[in-house]
Amino acid sequence: MEVGSPRRALFERFADPAVERRYRAEQRTRQAWFTQWMVFGIAALILVYWAANFFLIDTASALAVIADQATFLPILLGFGWLLRQPAYAEAWWADILLFILVQPGLLRSIDTIVATQASGWSFNAQLCYGLQIAMAMACLTFAASVRPFFALSLASVGYLVAVLAIRGYPGEAIAYTVQNYVSFALVLIFVNWAIDDKARRLFAASASLDAERGKSERLLADMLPEPIAERLKSHEAIADGFDEIVVVFVDLVGFTALAQRLGPARIVELLNAFFSRADHGTDLFGLEKVKTIGDAYMAVAGAITQPPRPHKAAVDFATWLRREAREAGRAFGVDLRLHVGIASGPAIGGVTGSKRLSYDYWGHTVNLAARLQDAATADGIAVSEPVWLAVRSSYAFLAPRSIALKGVGATLVYDLDLPAHG
Repeated sequence: MEVGSPRRALFERFADPAVERRYRAEQRTRQAWFTQWMVFGIAALILVYWAANFFLIDTASALAVIADQATFLPILLGFGWLLRQPAYAEAWWADILLFILVQPGLLRSIDTIVATQASGWSFNAQLCYGLQIAMAMACLTFAASVRPFFALSLASVGYLVAVLAIRGYPGEAIAYTVQNYVSFALVLIFVNWAIDDKARRLFAASASLDAERGKSERLLADMLPEPIAERLKSHEAIADGFDEIVVVFVDLVGFTALAQRLGPARIVELLNAFFSRADHGTDLFGLEKVKTIGDAYMAVAGAITQPPRPHKAAVDFATWLRREAREAGRAFGVDLRLHVGIASGPAIGGVTGSKRLSYDYWGHTVNLAARLQDAATADGIAVSEPVWLAVRSSYAFLAPRSIALKGVGATLVYDLDLPAHG
């Protein structure tokens, strides 16, 4: 899935709702690990705070503070448990609920501390400080949740004003307390927004990089067999020796005349139709497409792909493609026929060069298959003696003929006994 940059606004969002959901889920899941440790750390600090109170205030007041804050630990531990659940990524309300649940205990404990006069702080100062700590925690907890955090920040200001008004504080005291709190809250809002903004840019860049990497991998997969592509991505030198493979070479009879007759556009359409059928055939019979050269098509069995009977699979492919070629030709009003050469034996396979990579094969077997293609009759399939020995129980052959093949020498050629039309 491709991801564009989020829209520039106070509350940034990706234009695609599905991308926005994916971003939120990913960020909240990643942030949950950090938040969990922060929650457990705060729980530990609360225990230290409780113990320290016995040295700072009288025992009765220290016990009262513990009683006032008794709900803190189960709330924090419950929130820590929720952070470990898959549902947390969608439960944005849980962060707000945590803030709300701790407020009663916070108010009661502030009253107790103020009554002891141990801190020297007034209630409004202590409440402002407590809310600032809670909002600082929320700023980090609200991953990918700028809107909820902004709403919580506004609500916390209203909450602070309401509590102080109910407690009977004069307007000027409320104004100064709120001024201090709002200044801090604005900084937290900016920090929360800045974290989200950076995370969105990184998410968009990562998604774009993944999309480009996917395109490159798909292109590599189209160019090379999957096992070879995987080896190439690991920077492995690709050079393989095979004891025996079956090589198939196919080309079109009278291609030059066909090209002159049909013209550039139609001949390309014809080649595309023919090669598409050939590609389907390699999948159908378990062969590996190696390459096309002009009107020629090369495929291999028994190397990267391993059909149960490579020799028979290659001949099955050739006879099937012979029929398919006629079908493809009819759509263009031409009699499309093939020359096919098939040979088996040892070969070398590998990837060379740095541009337009392809996995190719070399050796006597490849050369022999190419020469057999040249020697095949119009619409005929010519095979080497090892291929004939492997498939003679499945196919009928004409009497072998001895031909001097270029670069090979005198060779027995076996032609399949095929019907004239199909």
